[in-house]
Amino acid sequence: MAVHRLDLIERSETLTAQVAEKLREALIGGVFAPGDKITIRAVAKSLGVSLTPAREALSILAAEGALEFGANRTLMVPPLSIDRLAEITRIRIALEGLAAERAARLLEDREIARIAAANEAMIRATEAEDFKGAILRNHEFHFGIYRGSRMPTLIKMIEGLWLRTGAYVNLIYPAFGLARKGIENHERAARALKARDAEGLRAAIEFDIRYSAEHLETELRAKQPEALKLA
Repeated sequence: MAVHRLDLIERSETLTAQVAEKLREALIGGVFAPGDKITIRAVAKSLGVSLTPAREALSILAAEGALEFGANRTLMVPPLSIDRLAEITRIRIALEGLAAERAARLLEDREIARIAAANEAMIRATEAEDFKGAILRNHEFHFGIYRGSRMPTLIKMIEGLWLRTGAYVNLIYPAFGLARKGIENHERAARALKARDAEGLRAAIEFDIRYSAEHLETELRAKQPEALKLA
């Protein structure tokens, strides 16, 4: 793991919790690539912490299923099979659709403005072909909506699903970004959110999930033949 990938953390809450959260953000944001090995020493050096919180944080991520042990007990981004992707996609549609529908009714105007700003930033990043930035802004857009559901348990469940696919989002770029269909999907969702159209927002989010999953399945079949097998 390259040591420049993660930012140093502040020492306010427990170090283990902070390191775990930084790793979650990195996994969801596509910082790690499929098959990347993640060592205790590399995490500790990257975040400027000792080995103990790095080890404990990695154990938490392994327990959550976001990482798994490979050869010599080395932690790595787990493989994603076609079957597993299909299962995760079905669950995401159900959970994220629910969160979006509730959020449309509960979000305050200032929150909607922040979500719209995240979407505009994602569009700018995509148009500039800054796909790492686009992935991060995409996360801000989606979770800005989901947090509006005011259902922390639901949000945690959604986060767990994103942890299992985040590294693989890298596979669909740059083709996905250059196609601009993802931008159109987000603009449809943003319009529904502004209008507080709960059913429209749910439909837009569900379509966005299906569309990105279809692209990911295509890339998995092309680039990772082993993904055709159940992992």
